[in-house]
Amino acid sequence: MKKLLSFLTLLLTGCITCQEIALLPEERAWLGSYKEGQQVVFRSNRGNTNTATVLKPQEWHTNTDCNWMESGRYQPIFSQIVLRPSSIYSDKNRDFVVNLRKNTPERPADLSFSIAGLECLTASKEGEILSKLQQQACTLSTTGKSYPAAYVFRQGRNATIYGGGQLQAFFWDKQDGLIRYELTTGEVFDLVSR
Repeated sequence: MKKLLSFLTLLLTGCITCQEIALLPEERAWLGSYKEGQQVVFRSNRGNTNTATVLKPQEWHTNTDCNWMESGRYQPIFSQIVLRPSSIYSDKNRDFVVNLRKNTPERPADLSFSIAGLECLTASKEGEILSKLQQQACTLSTTGKSYPAAYVFRQGRNATIYGGGQLQAFFWDKQDGLIRYELTTGEVFDLVSR
């Protein structure tokens, strides 16, 4: 009997294939089309400049051995971009990070931000797709470019600060990525170039 069960398990796992999950174009847009090595420059309302370097984008699938019995029939995707700023706003969470994780094709990708310790998880919930997203108009003082519906993440509203960081808010555009961030001191950094 034990041999029969082992044979059936081997047969079943060998015949079942897993579906590799892919991000939809509108989900992938959250990554802001950043390229490795790109320099993203911000200037503040107090004349300070901060340059962030885009690190190598990461993307991988889990359940690559197609362990259908324990992990299911999907191979979830995880995608991440990291901008490393020249200025440090949090000792514990230095980078500006965006993560996308998609577990099944039926549900939207879970989106999370960790911008120098200011964090927001917009995981989809049943009946509430990306419920923490809030939009607000934003015009950059550096370039004059207007974003009529930028996504804003603000401490205490739809984001939480961890590790004693200095950020209180940030603005994100799906095409241009991080366009503005605000410190607890009132200093505001707007995108200059990318």
